[in-house]
Amino acid sequence: MVWERCASAAILVDGRIVASTSEERFTRIKNDERFPENALQAVMEIAGIESRDIDLVALPGISWSPRYILSRRYSVDGMAKRLKEQKEYWYPRMYLGKDIDYYDLFDDELDISQEPRNWSKHIAADGNLEGSAHDKYFQEFRRRTISEFLGIAPDIVTFVDHHRSHAFYAYFASRIRSNDQTLVLTADAGGDNNNATVSIANPTGLRRLHGTNDFMVARLYRHLTLLLGMQPDEHEYKVMGLAPYGKREYYEPLLEVFRRTQYVDGLGFNYNFKPPDLYVYFREAFEGARFDNIAGALQSYCEEIVCEWVKSAIAKTGTGKVALAGGIGMNVKTMQKVSQLAEVEELYLPPTPSDESLAMGAAYATYFDYAQKAVSVDQLKPLEDAYLGCDVQGDDVRETLSDAKRDPTLRIMDRVSNDEIAERIVEGKILGRCVGRSEFGARALGNRSILADPRTMESVNRINSTVKSRDFWMPFAPTILKSWASKYLNNPKALEGPYMTLAFETTTSAQRDLIAVIHPADHTCRAQILDREANPTYYELIEAVAGKAGIGAVLNTSLNVHGEPIVQRPQEALKILLNTDLDMIQVGQSLIEKTGYDM
Repeated sequence: MVWERCASAAILVDGRIVASTSEERFTRIKNDERFPENALQAVMEIAGIESRDIDLVALPGISWSPRYILSRRYSVDGMAKRLKEQKEYWYPRMYLGKDIDYYDLFDDELDISQEPRNWSKHIAADGNLEGSAHDKYFQEFRRRTISEFLGIAPDIVTFVDHHRSHAFYAYFASRIRSNDQTLVLTADAGGDNNNATVSIANPTGLRRLHGTNDFMVARLYRHLTLLLGMQPDEHEYKVMGLAPYGKREYYEPLLEVFRRTQYVDGLGFNYNFKPPDLYVYFREAFEGARFDNIAGALQSYCEEIVCEWVKSAIAKTGTGKVALAGGIGMNVKTMQKVSQLAEVEELYLPPTPSDESLAMGAAYATYFDYAQKAVSVDQLKPLEDAYLGCDVQGDDVRETLSDAKRDPTLRIMDRVSNDEIAERIVEGKILGRCVGRSEFGARALGNRSILADPRTMESVNRINSTVKSRDFWMPFAPTILKSWASKYLNNPKALEGPYMTLAFETTTSAQRDLIAVIHPADHTCRAQILDREANPTYYELIEAVAGKAGIGAVLNTSLNVHGEPIVQRPQEALKILLNTDLDMIQVGQSLIEKTGYDM
């Protein structure tokens, strides 16, 4: 269970992850960091278990402070909080030597009444908030909270190191396991006094070779996102999408500023110069520089130093099979550069490798430790797909269809065929698809997606105008059938791309046929390469599109409006249909479409 930014829960039964989802999907609050009671209940319901069936509970994080949760740093007024934090907390501490109390600074905004966690009861029993804000106290607080919520014995609640959780997710969720060694890398902004680790793994275990808290890049990306006027820990992908518009000749001097700070040193990193505060230092260093060139320099530096680190780790360990997790794995352009390294033979990136997935990693690690004593480690199974969330329920479908029937602007088709839906897509209609189990994480992979014809920019314009409100420079992504991938993607190593975690260079065919899903500046795309076995009904829908339009792909973006989480239930999909420019939604086996559709 993750109780931090985008709080999440996962459940592992007999060595297999059977469910994982995030609290935001239920509360409808983006990046909800509160105790994931709804997510916990959901994964237990999916697995068909009750509290008495639970053998162990794993919580990622050995050291843990609730200050960001209590201040609602990630989900409520994030930009305002981050700017206040920089100006009134970090700057006085780092530059003026003042001892600023974080809780006093955000006293008026602290949420200590989050039921049923009951912060105020537990904290008041042990003294004031500041006096109890230390690791040992809050570990016991977490243990007590989960024990009381589930009605389980406290001694079955265990804690797993942050980066050990990332590493176990990277390796044990993957399908590249063999008796050969796999290089397992983790990198992010930080957790449990590390922000990058190097490990070696095989089916019998995982051994950390090196850990460091001196990896600057993920923190740098966080601070430069704020500096560019966007939400840290949320909009880094926008900075990455902006980067190709920067001009190398203009951002080269900015890149040199980055290079003067840090370098790869064996399995870790070292400093030529360590800025006392990244936000303040680079705000002053880049004053007057254009936003696109700042983004271009930052992305280039990220790619450069991560690739050097990967090459160094491969040279030290002698293996080119790589699995990677942690927030840096969300940077699809950096992962593309890593995949292209001659030294990299295979690369596995699990779905949403950032902190939402720590729940799965902690479950893998805890089961592995348990397996050493009780069962075979061979029982730990890789993920088969990312469809780990809640299914579309019959009652929800019936309620949604009933609501739609009462609306004279809508019509309903029951047991709609893929051929009928494909016909509408190739005619330029935009579909919201709410079918089957929801995807885990940040990427919609067909079951909670908006789908459209990728051949025309009109699809982009319509989706952006009333649904997504994406920044003008941000591209959409495609789902491409595996049988068509070689036609559209340059992928000489035949790397898998089932989770939209890799960017690919595109072929001239793609640049002709899939204009709406290719980055205009560098002609790359963040593709989901779809195998039939992963999602047969979605595959067959795109096959129907291929039969009508001669293209084995669709535009695929998440089914949500700007600033909200991806939809979970059909009722939420219907709300989007009624309030945006969507033409139709598929709910289970039914199609709800606006009556303006020309039959």
